[in-house]
Amino acid sequence: MTVLNDAHPVCRFDLPPHEAEVSAARRKVVAVAVEWGLSAHGDLVDTLRLVVSELVTNAIRHAGVLTPSIVVTVRRTDDGVLHVGVHDRHPFCPKALLETVDDDSGRGLLIVQALVTEAGGCAGIEPDGCGGKTVWVSVPMR
Repeated sequence: MTVLNDAHPVCRFDLPPHEAEVSAARRKVVAVAVEWGLSAHGDLVDTLRLVVSELVTNAIRHAGVLTPSIVVTVRRTDDGVLHVGVHDRHPFCPKALLETVDDDSGRGLLIVQALVTEAGGCAGIEPDGCGGKTVWVSVPMR
């Protein structure tokens, strides 16, 4: 784990694209957020765990073949907003698809969007200009 800037806290770490790494990513992001002032208990930390799990799992499942490592970045802004980004090298940008009653999967990004919105935050996707993208969420740490 690398802290990139002490004045404006940023933490970045790489993960191999293996599903066993999802729990490690979740633990690292939560530990960093708690160190920066997020309560270790409550709805927001639970939301953060679920969101990180979903974003990292998606990157591994859908981009793992083209991605030697998944890059997770955690940043806290001066106004107390926590930003988490998950970067991979696959060019496809996921969309939160409307599920049907018969769908067994594909609801993850809809759930992420709903949880982040409920927490007063937002989510998005940024292509990196080199064929990859970062899927990110931002939530107030309150």
